[in-house]
Amino acid sequence: MFRRGITVLCWLLLVGPSIAWAQQTTVEGTIFDAETEEGLPGANVLIVEENLGTATDINGRFEIDNVPNGEYTLRVTFVGYRALEETITVRAGMADLEFTLEPDFTGLEEVVVTGAASATSKARAEVSVSRVNAEELLENNSYQDVSQLLTGKVAGVTVQPASGNVGGGIRFVMRSSTGLNGNGQPLIIVDGVRIDNAQVAGFGAGGQGVSMLNNLNPEDIESVDILKGPAGAALYGTSGSNGVVLISTKRGSLAGGADRPFTVTYKGTVGANQQADEYTRSNAGVPETANAFFRDGQIIGHNLAVQGGSDLVRYFASYDLRDEEGHINNNQQDRQSFRANFEAFPIEGVTLRANTGYTLNELDRPQNDNNIFGYLGNTLLSTNPFNFTDSLAIEGLQNRSRINRFIGSAEAEWRPITGLQLRAVIGYDGTEMRNDETLPQNLSFAGVVNGERNIFQRTNQQYTYEATGRYAYNITDQISATTTAGFQAFNRVFRSFRTTKQNFSTQLATDIAGGADFINSAEDFINSREAGVFLQQELSYEDLLFVTLGLRREFASTIGDEAPSIYYPKASLAFRVDQLDVLPSAVNFLKLRAAYGESGQLPIETDGVRLLWGAEPSGFGSGAVLAIIGNVDIEPERIREIEFGLETEILNNIGLESTVYFQRANESIVDFENVPSSGRTATDVPFNVGESRGWGIETSLSAAPVRTRDYGLDFTLIWNYQENEVRDLGGAQPIFDGFDINVITEGLPRDAFFTWGSRATFNEDGTYAGAELTTTDADGDGEVDRTSFGIPYPEHNGSFSMNFRFLRDFNVSVLADWQLGLSVFNNTAVFQTLFGSNLDRNLARYQIGLTETCPLDDCANLEIFQPGTDQYRDAAETVASTETSVGGISTDGNYVEEADFIRLREISFRYDMTRLVRQFTDSRVRNLAFTVSARNLWLSTLYSGADPEVNFNGARSASKGTDFLTLPSPRTISGTLSVTF
Repeated sequence: MFRRGITVLCWLLLVGPSIAWAQQTTVEGTIFDAETEEGLPGANVLIVEENLGTATDINGRFEIDNVPNGEYTLRVTFVGYRALEETITVRAGMADLEFTLEPDFTGLEEVVVTGAASATSKARAEVSVSRVNAEELLENNSYQDVSQLLTGKVAGVTVQPASGNVGGGIRFVMRSSTGLNGNGQPLIIVDGVRIDNAQVAGFGAGGQGVSMLNNLNPEDIESVDILKGPAGAALYGTSGSNGVVLISTKRGSLAGGADRPFTVTYKGTVGANQQADEYTRSNAGVPETANAFFRDGQIIGHNLAVQGGSDLVRYFASYDLRDEEGHINNNQQDRQSFRANFEAFPIEGVTLRANTGYTLNELDRPQNDNNIFGYLGNTLLSTNPFNFTDSLAIEGLQNRSRINRFIGSAEAEWRPITGLQLRAVIGYDGTEMRNDETLPQNLSFAGVVNGERNIFQRTNQQYTYEATGRYAYNITDQISATTTAGFQAFNRVFRSFRTTKQNFSTQLATDIAGGADFINSAEDFINSREAGVFLQQELSYEDLLFVTLGLRREFASTIGDEAPSIYYPKASLAFRVDQLDVLPSAVNFLKLRAAYGESGQLPIETDGVRLLWGAEPSGFGSGAVLAIIGNVDIEPERIREIEFGLETEILNNIGLESTVYFQRANESIVDFENVPSSGRTATDVPFNVGESRGWGIETSLSAAPVRTRDYGLDFTLIWNYQENEVRDLGGAQPIFDGFDINVITEGLPRDAFFTWGSRATFNEDGTYAGAELTTTDADGDGEVDRTSFGIPYPEHNGSFSMNFRFLRDFNVSVLADWQLGLSVFNNTAVFQTLFGSNLDRNLARYQIGLTETCPLDDCANLEIFQPGTDQYRDAAETVASTETSVGGISTDGNYVEEADFIRLREISFRYDMTRLVRQFTDSRVRNLAFTVSARNLWLSTLYSGADPEVNFNGARSASKGTDFLTLPSPRTISGTLSVTF
């Protein structure tokens, strides 16, 4: 009996495992493109119930081992295609599976962020949200920064470079920018971390600074979602009043093929930044000298990335080096970026994520923009070059910034029971920047004694905390619901220090301690905190109707009884008309949506203080002086927005999206001047009196009319219109920028050019009698009235992009964008007139006999106009309209020009050599491609200057749309080789 038991036990030990093994099967198959019938490499295949998955190999094949026999749901997803779910039966001897994915031309399957702690597919989204698929764009182009990645890609958003400087500042213009407070810039979030979006000026370089967004490596970005106003961004609180830009970096993924659990990609780029258009005598005093300082700035880029993972751990890691010279001397960037992202699934229902990115960036800035130490200031204004600073001094002046930046987040997600999701995120953005400026002792600089050293140090630390809970449940068989409650907090600690010394004994002394003369020193410290709690309720009726209600309570570290907190509500709904079976068969999708939301800007930290005193030195010692007069009753601004939208898809390959929105800002904060007799004249006092309104239309049309195995054509057309008006300042004086031309005043759009112009007058005999102002003292207050001369942002803007694939492996990509209704103040031309180098003015003066000096080299055939003729009157108007002042009043309006433009922004040619490589060798290369691309290749504009998009005083100032010795954007040519193993 004992021996028989031993025999049975041995049989079970030997045969039992093989019985268990026989109950497990390998699931194999291929995923095809439904239209081209080609295998799709990199598609994700998941057996849902077992959480077992893989990715397809280079031929679209997949293999999942050790799947227990039974019935399962197989889910297949791939970017740019509609998700597929099929029920399969796993059993021994099952045949290979074959599935086809339908292309998702209009992005209905994309899961986009629709608000704080909420995301859904575009097919169900109740608000306008735009997605930029960075990975697709990076296949065809090489981008310097995030702004280039977004330009021309998003309806309702324009991205304006402040100058052509490598690493320079950028300005977002979101919808109508209706709110009167703040700098109009959106909230930027990277992997759940609110990041620093400042432009840092530091020392010198005119008004241009360094963009903190330039520290983000575009090659690490997977996608960008953009919420454009309070209707979608209300639950982000005051921080989201100008929209929210949500950047997701790349994550790990299941690798294609069972032989290697990861992929390695190398991308190498070489190129050059070049002068796009040469200066001519019409816009430069000495064009040949100005053009001589431009160069072909070298671009070298290397990017190495590893991506992979398993069912338990997924990872992405990269190193990026971009060494880029600007198209003018003393402008270059050396940026190194490191990224490591991890995602782990330690137990069922738990997901852990860690995202880390570090950047070391060194930037040199040239001296231009209202700056006598720059190349442009010494060559554009006068026919006598270098009358401010000699070329050796310009070349020798150094302005370098060194930036260390770390952005990281840790995230935990737990699903303890069905339908309940708990999520917590802790994020950190830390930046240390040092700006060194050296004016060498052995060179001559106006106002500088024996050289100068400047040091500026900036430390900015930002902490983001977020916790949310979501519970999804069914109310009835037809109605499902999701309840979300959350908390967000933000803490910023900012410190800066600067010092200046002059009078060095030798140029070899580079330590600031060697300066004998102390000029000045200053330091700043800010600690600001914001927090908000929110509640959101989502309801959906089958796949037909979707409704969301939400409310946020905002808190901040702002002084004042009413300032620190406010409620912001939101409501939205979407209706799927296509679910009613009433549409023609050609219309396969139609959604109507509407959304309402509120947001605004908080008062600054000291607006609510009654009195704030500071210390000042004097001959009798230090004493207290009144520094700030505030208003204890100050409240946050409130911006209301309502939007209505329509999204449709026709014939599965034509998509149309249109949104109309209306914004209204109330309780905006406007400063009032105290009367001098009060003695309380330290500062203006803020009050809640402002009101402004805006509205606009955003439209996007996309289509893919051709898609075969060897050929494909798709295009997107974007057109936007917007306007706004300041309605009420409560009797306050107009608010001007620091240069007295951009204004916030009742009856005009925000930041309109508001100044004076002049026109010609004539004597009785028809001769030119001089210039007079175009306006008079209409209201009888003793002052000549100003008038509006346009706005520094476009009324209409849009873009057209196209991709054409031919012979299967070749692709041409084109992007053109335009702006209409745009005006630019050409302050460079003002100073050319003052220095006598304005060619049009000088020529007109010669032709009507105001001067005997001809501005041209050959005037033998130049006609002299007779008084009373149309030619004489036109030339006289040219003279009058180029006056810089009349009667002691600056006539800057004469130099505000129409600046409508169309620009060929991007063009690229890509050759995918993967098939060619596989024909000649059994290579492990998954992908091999070569791309040639160009940026800013062609420009047609009404503007007489070099570039209608720049702004001399940087990307954050109240001055907008002014060109004053500003470096134009370069033309960039590059070639890229990309290989994936």
